[in-house]
Amino acid sequence: MTVLADLFALEDLDRALDDGLVRVQDHPALPLRIFNYTEKAQYTQMWTPVTLACRGLIVDADGAVVARPLPKFFNYGQAGTPQLDLDAEVRVTDKADGSLGIIYPTADGWAVATRGSFASDQAAHATSILRTRYPDFVPPAGLTVLVEIIYPANRIVVDYGDLDDLMLLGAVEIATGRTFGPDAVAAWPGPAVAAFDHRTLAEALAAPPRSNSEGLVAWFPVADLRVKIKYEEYVRLHRIVTGLNARAVWERLVAGTDPVDGIPDEFHDWVAAVVSSLTTSVDAAAASVETAYADVVATLPDGFERRDYAVAIAAHPLRPLLFLRLDARDYRKLLWDRARPAADWVPRSGALDADNS
Repeated sequence: MTVLADLFALEDLDRALDDGLVRVQDHPALPLRIFNYTEKAQYTQMWTPVTLACRGLIVDADGAVVARPLPKFFNYGQAGTPQLDLDAEVRVTDKADGSLGIIYPTADGWAVATRGSFASDQAAHATSILRTRYPDFVPPAGLTVLVEIIYPANRIVVDYGDLDDLMLLGAVEIATGRTFGPDAVAAWPGPAVAAFDHRTLAEALAAPPRSNSEGLVAWFPVADLRVKIKYEEYVRLHRIVTGLNARAVWERLVAGTDPVDGIPDEFHDWVAAVVSSLTTSVDAAAASVETAYADVVATLPDGFERRDYAVAIAAHPLRPLLFLRLDARDYRKLLWDRARPAADWVPRSGALDADNS
């Protein structure tokens, strides 16, 4: 039996939960919990043994691991990607464009969870497919089987037509964490991701992009590492489909919500550039208000009255902000309102989709 303490120090998990880097969800009916890294872990690049492993990690009430997903892996060129040998042997498969499904055991039979939920719409749909279409399937002993949940209502960018199925991705050995491709699940009765004959990462990177595709996944079987190769056209279309633009990022900041909540990794650098540019602009404007306030007050006598101040700033371009400053009221909200960008605005610090590999 493999338990959580075999994967990482439990105090590190507790710390990750307290710091908001990992969240846990209880099964609605069974004594099971699922751990998943959060948007904060993605945005802050806090990749540790805990956050890398918590990508749909399922345990029972005693802490025994009942399903172990693939660890977090990155887009080629993305921060956090391990050193990769361009000439090492790889096995390349299609990067399916759906929702990750993690097959796990229950007393009622095998079920499917998504990366962070037992009860999402995708998990319920996938469990129904597994139990009705493939009721006799049993995962190989000691392995967690992973699938891509694809059906029309769950379409993201790639058009799979009427396909409504579970596409085999591979498996993970629960005891060791060793990962495998689709070939490790020979008894899988459904479809599997397409495989390609690119022999090295260099060949995979040089391969021309395919239409209506997200990209590729290259697996280094010797080092047991994976890397995603996402096509630029997919990334561009994904931004359009999700409505991700500078205005949307600004709206999240103004609302005080996480700017990367629900946003895939490949957009995090771009979002960070938007956040940095907007924040720098607002900070500079606030500094201008403070400087102007100090300059005005310096011209007035000690114990000046409000009407004296009003006369001094009557023609000042920052007049509304300077009144807020005089009253010790928060003027940054007004600055953020003024910083509202056009939807097609590009941050100064970089081009769009900087991390689109």
